[in-house]
Amino acid sequence: MLTILHQLPFKKALAWVTIALVSACVTPYEADFKQQPESVVVQGFISNEPGPYIVQLVRPANYSFQGYSIGIQGAKVYITDDVGEREDLVETRDIGQYKTLKLQGITGRTYQLHFEIDGKKYESKPELLREAVAIDHIYHEPFRSIDPITKERQLGGWHVYVDTQDPDERGNYYRWTAMHYKYLLTTCTDCWDIVRCLGPDCIKVANDALNNGRKIARQEVATVPVECRNKYYLEVEQQALSREGYLYFKTIKQLLENTGGVFDVTPSAVPGNMSCLTDPDEQVLGLFGAVGITRVGYVVDRSNAERAACPPVLPYLPPGGIPPPCIPCVESLYRTGQKPRFWDL
Repeated sequence: MLTILHQLPFKKALAWVTIALVSACVTPYEADFKQQPESVVVQGFISNEPGPYIVQLVRPANYSFQGYSIGIQGAKVYITDDVGEREDLVETRDIGQYKTLKLQGITGRTYQLHFEIDGKKYESKPELLREAVAIDHIYHEPFRSIDPITKERQLGGWHVYVDTQDPDERGNYYRWTAMHYKYLLTTCTDCWDIVRCLGPDCIKVANDALNNGRKIARQEVATVPVECRNKYYLEVEQQALSREGYLYFKTIKQLLENTGGVFDVTPSAVPGNMSCLTDPDEQVLGLFGAVGITRVGYVVDRSNAERAACPPVLPYLPPGGIPPPCIPCVESLYRTGQKPRFWDL
């Protein structure tokens, strides 16, 4: 949720304009940036998979602030369900992040996020944790692309697809994500880089409005690039969303795809499911979702690819036989020391 809200070149340009106006003996124009009212942005979910579950609370930085969104500290955060159970979340070392300790999402139950900041109370709409729909089949196919230099058609990579069966009842909403794990050789212990797909093309959502109860076939979930002739490990998630969750991700995708053309979708506020109980007029952004997840591992074997584009790698053992010092494996969104669940495929 970290977003740069102000760019330095604009400030420099504004300074030069002001100097020019002063030099011309004209009263300089002072830009009046209206301060946006402070708002809260929420991001978090609970699922049928084991926790801990993370909730992030931030305030977007003002236009006059040259920095990032600011994590909210000292909030009182808890999650309740429809059978009267409650768990208080604990604040982590990462500013603005709160996590559960014991909570385990259960399919069929309804969950609600509550938090309090400076005496103001907030809550999400109740979210039903839907049953995760199984992935029936996962497979990949090569595709061709045009070489920008030779203008010849060549192997461009591989598209990864899934097939799944939509349940008979109406109102099913889906999201697909994929993560690539890459084993590292320079860390002191076993460690993997996590490559997450970013950008509008990576937001893959669908609903069953046109194919209720039928097979969802050839749903693209990932694109594997042409790199080294080796195996490319993926973990693919199929998520069962609420309608609010589906509209949230769909709107974000549309906003990111807008290029300013006349045929673009009219920009709109991203719909969420949060509100402020103390001040109903306050805008609260973001989503707390309940997500049923099906996860599968998959390997694309690139050993016999017709071409490769393997980046050069420095030798791990330099001349002289003394290896370079190793680096620690620090857990983060993009690195882990935990062996991927399906690594031995």
